[in-house]
Amino acid sequence: MAESNHLNQLDCPEIINSLFKNRKDSHGMAKGSHSVSDAEALTAISRDGTEIYCRVFRGIPEEPHILFFPAEYDSEAGIIDLATGLGQFGITLITMDYRGCWKSDGEPSISALPQDSEAFYQVVKDWYVTEQRAGPVIFMGRSLGAAIALDLACRHDTDSMALIMESAFDLTEDFLSGMRIRINELGLSGEDPFSNRSKMSNYSKAVLFLHSHRDEVVSLNQIEWLVAESRSKATQLQIVPSECREDIAEKAGDLYFTVIKDFLNRRMGRRPLRKRRSK
Repeated sequence: MAESNHLNQLDCPEIINSLFKNRKDSHGMAKGSHSVSDAEALTAISRDGTEIYCRVFRGIPEEPHILFFPAEYDSEAGIIDLATGLGQFGITLITMDYRGCWKSDGEPSISALPQDSEAFYQVVKDWYVTEQRAGPVIFMGRSLGAAIALDLACRHDTDSMALIMESAFDLTEDFLSGMRIRINELGLSGEDPFSNRSKMSNYSKAVLFLHSHRDEVVSLNQIEWLVAESRSKATQLQIVPSECREDIAEKAGDLYFTVIKDFLNRRMGRRPLRKRRSK
């Protein structure tokens, strides 16, 4: 991720409170078959000693393993529904709680995201080897989590098969402005803190972008700038007819999971079965 001195600019109360307020106590009831008790707990130790809580929703060992970074609006119910939907295809979902949120220790911090996500990746990598998992690794994130997923994917390009970015953003200032955060009063200066555009140009694998056509935080025009930076010809932008950026999975229903499954199947060299012609 961007150097910590750039991300430090985002560690101010207004931004922290806006991005992490729902992650501290938003749980809710899940609709799917999974529950919190279904998840296997892992603990990652960040560089400064902070314990980061992680969960594994096991799928089939040979199928994809998605390392997921939630959005600032994600709830416990939404994550469990995601695990349930992907689980029907045998996909393993592995998530982390940001520091200071839910079961992770410490206080919320944007500048700590690079070290926390790296610790998360390393503990998952150890688990992967110990459990003799064989399926490919995919990074996925929503909104703020999309920036974290992109950064980690760039650092471990050769270890991943693909990247999924839902409700992502191109420029940090545009994202914060869309969140109604008064950036003019924050004194942001220098390089873009997340540098998503330059990172995307350095990531060589295919990317699946999922974006609402009615996203009021980051417009389609803004996200297309980020899509254009992708180096892979297999990258695709899926525009979802939802009410807002927060209900893409809900409004798309089963199609949401089918799009992800088909995208990953193509990366694995699998082709959909042709329908037989009626005689």
